[in-house]
Order: sequence, then structure tokens, then C-alpha cells
Amino acid sequence: MSTERREVELLEKNQPQQQRAIKTYESILDSAAELLVEAGLERISTNLIAEKAGITVPALYRYFPNKYSILNALGTRLMDRQNQAILNWHEQNVVGAPAGSIPENIADALYAAYTATCSLVGGVQIMHALQAIAPLQQVRQDNHWGVSETFAHLWAEQFGIEFDPDAVQRARVAVELGYATIQLAIEDDRCEPEVVLREGAQAIGLYLESVLRASGFELD
Repeated sequence: MSTERREVELLEKNQPQQQRAIKTYESILDSAAELLVEAGLERISTNLIAEKAGITVPALYRYFPNKYSILNALGTRLMDRQNQAILNWHEQNVVGAPAGSIPENIADALYAAYTATCSLVGGVQIMHALQAIAPLQQVRQDNHWGVSETFAHLWAEQFGIEFDPDAVQRARVAVELGYATIQLAIEDDRCEPEVVLREGAQAIGLYLESVLRASGFELD
């Protein structure tokens, strides 16, 4: 599958409303995820997906214009789960914590996103698709920028610092460090996932600390 950037339609044609249509829509996504595991990213096609879902190709095209839009929907589902896992951690561990304190259990946030990825059928393969396929690379980057902006807002509240483009860019670095750590924990079976996530969390904590100290902020 080419990694050249190309213009393709990534959005679904229709958002199902009726129960039967929703079932078909979810069956398409579930079948595509299973095929990613069974056949791999290079071999997946709308024909194979339709066959596995037990529908005709024209029926599939009522919802998705091409295989890239299906992969986009799968990628969005995965990233939503990852993001929600991290936001849940933030709600439980940062909200209400002493102002100016850096959470000591960042590893728990990474582990939550790691678990969300591994527990989703085809999660690892979907993660690879978001990086390998040019039209989806922008989707991944846009999502990570959105997460970064959210955390820049949260950090501004936590540390009483200004929310500005520089804060978003620093958050973007931290977010990418987190995702790179999760990917390493998943992909390299020579590494112990718990060790990778713990060490990556320590690096993120040190980075955040250095950014705050450089701005003159006194940590608790």
C-alpha cells in the first residue's frame, strides 16, 4: 500500500440511525479489524471486508466510499479509546491535586492507553495504518494536536501558567513521547511493557518539569 500522499475521501457516506443500519455499520468495522489481523494491511480490500461482513460490496458502499474511509473510522475509534483512557486518568489523578504538583503516576496513564490499544481487535494494526497510509497520517496528527491543546489547557489550570501556542507545542512534544512509548511497549517483544511504560513516563515527567522550571515556575 503506497505511502504517497493522495487525495481520497475519508468520511463515511452515511451515519446510520436505524438499529439495523447501525448493526451493519458496526459489522463492517468489526470485519475490517479482524481482517487486519488475519490478512494484514497490504491485502485488505472492500471486497474482502464485505465478504467477511456477509454483505454485498454495494451495501458496503452505502456507508463507506472506499477502504481508506473504513480504516479512518477504525483509527478514530482507536484514538478515541486511547484519549478517553488518558482523560479518565487525568480526572482521577490530577483534578483536585495540589496546584503545581506533577502527577507521580504518569505511567498509569500510558498503561491505560496501552491497554485500550491492545484490547481492541486489530488495535496494533490500526495504529500501524495511521502511520503507514498517507491520507491517515494527517488524521493522526490532527488528533494528536487536539489532545495536545486539551492538555495545554489542563496544564494551564494546574500550574497557573499562560495558555498560548508555545504551551500547545510543548504539550505536543509530551503527547508524542507518550504515544512513542506506548508503541514501543506494544511492538518490541524484547522489552518488558511495564518497564517501557514506566521509563517513558519518567521521561515525560522530567520533560514537563524542565519546561516549567525554565519558565520560572516553582514546583511544589
